[in-house]
Amino acid sequence: MNSQQRASRPAAQRGQAMIEYVLVAALLVLALFTTDAVFDGKTGAQYLADMIRAFFRSLTYFLSLP
Repeated sequence: MNSQQRASRPAAQRGQAMIEYVLVAALLVLALFTTDAVFDGKTGAQYLADMIRAFFRSLTYFLSLP
């Protein structure tokens, strides 16, 4: 069996999805929990929480209108 046939077997590719998952999860954690000057010194998670809070504040105001 040559190397091309061996690499295309499902058993040889089984660990690739976990490596991709770990890399994407690490990038997401890095993006959410590092501070940035774009967000006025807040982390991405803090900025996201502020934006969700502002959205629901506007939504409840809109729903309370007659």
